[in-house]
Amino acid sequence: MSRTAAVLLMMMTIPFTAQAQAPPEGMTNVEVEPITCWWRSSTSAVRSGEPFGLTLTCQVVETETMKVVPDQSKLDPSVVQLQPFEVIGGSHAPDMRVPGKRFFQYEYQLRLINEGAFGADVDVPELQISYRIESQV
Repeated sequence: MSRTAAVLLMMMTIPFTAQAQAPPEGMTNVEVEPITCWWRSSTSAVRSGEPFGLTLTCQVVETETMKVVPDQSKLDPSVVQLQPFEVIGGSHAPDMRVPGKRFFQYEYQLRLINEGAFGADVDVPELQISYRIESQV
């Protein structure tokens, strides 16, 4: 028996809150973030020009009925821009899946190229990650 599923596509940008499917009777609705990302640095302080590692880890919802598909083309180390840092290399680790979630990770090798940042805190710039939600109905 052949079954056809309709696919619903939507374009979103972080941050976004998606509503979960209706829960069983007696339970309340739970909001689920379709995508959550965080940074981890290999060091807490660097000198101008000193290489260091920066890791971006993201978690996306992935179930039998719903799948979050992020646009990862702008995250590749050869194209990502993280001013005032210069990206000098990096890699993309294999995806990891657990029930209901998929994790992807990018490791970047950076160096600070802003001489005016001496003695100052420099934040990692915010990344906008576009994604779409594929839902089977």
